[in-house]
Amino acid sequence: MAGVFSTRSPARPNPIGLHRVEIVEVDGLRVLVSHLEAIDGTPVVDVKPVRSPDDG
Repeated sequence: MAGVFSTRSPARPNPIGLHRVEIVEVDGLRVLVSHLEAIDGTPVVDVKPVRSPDDG
């Protein structure tokens, strides 16, 4: 049996949004991004790279 956080269930206790962003700058542990749809101060749960089909 899989837990709710390991599935793509829409019935999550705390909805998590997914947004594709562009990295503008990296300074130590701080990452500046653009095109993020979030309120200032919203915690970031995870960051993953996204590859396009053209990346081979």
